[in-house]
Amino acid sequence: MARREPVYEVVFLLAKGIIGTQGLRVQYRGLENIPASGGVLLAVNHTSYVDFLEAGIAVKRAGRWPRYMLKAELKKIKIMAFLIKHCGAIGVDREHGAESYHEAVTALESGEAVIVYPEATISRSFELKEFKSGAARMSIEADVPIVPVIVWGTQRIWSKGTQRRAGRHRFPVVVEVGAPLLPDGATPDVLTTRLRSAMGDALERAQRGFPAPAGEDWVPARLGGGAPAPDEALRLEQQEFALRKAKREASGG
Repeated sequence: MARREPVYEVVFLLAKGIIGTQGLRVQYRGLENIPASGGVLLAVNHTSYVDFLEAGIAVKRAGRWPRYMLKAELKKIKIMAFLIKHCGAIGVDREHGAESYHEAVTALESGEAVIVYPEATISRSFELKEFKSGAARMSIEADVPIVPVIVWGTQRIWSKGTQRRAGRHRFPVVVEVGAPLLPDGATPDVLTTRLRSAMGDALERAQRGFPAPAGEDWVPARLGGGAPAPDEALRLEQQEFALRKAKREASGG
């Protein structure tokens, strides 16, 4: 399959190399919760531009080859288009998402592992945002479990509203994998609520004992950090989306 081409092998080696070069101290916890075979949807929180590395490696360490659901506009970048093609990623068009949705469901029904971000965009508050219902609907339609995955600590490296910290820094990172959630005849709304609750529990476990220096821009306000509270983060996000829309309209896009 495309995702097992040599290109994908090289990508994973590069990802491991990047983490090694940065000296990140990554703890992978609960990998036994990722089924060894069969279709499975892995729902990951989104706090940084680089959390996909740790999430993917966690799934690979569990013996699976993940297929990411990524923004379709990344295909406009030549190198990303090449990687998406050869790594089996599923491009998501937010305005016309039916095609990518059905591609993901087909992959799940075929027994593949698919990574999805139910928050859709990065959380500036580093708390869980409201979830889209797509993950629950895919789980129900394909009749596969959803596994909650929390990546915590990568927002310290590179995220929205934070200082970018490149180089070797030996930051701690936790990947916390929760128990699978079965559709069990639930409606999309009910399953989405269950998923968000399970990811909230996993987030609390990941944060337990994790450094939280007061005032730091990567630490949630709830923990005494300098990140915006959820309400303020939502306002900033809406402001950002409005500016993007205005630019698209001005350029005729």
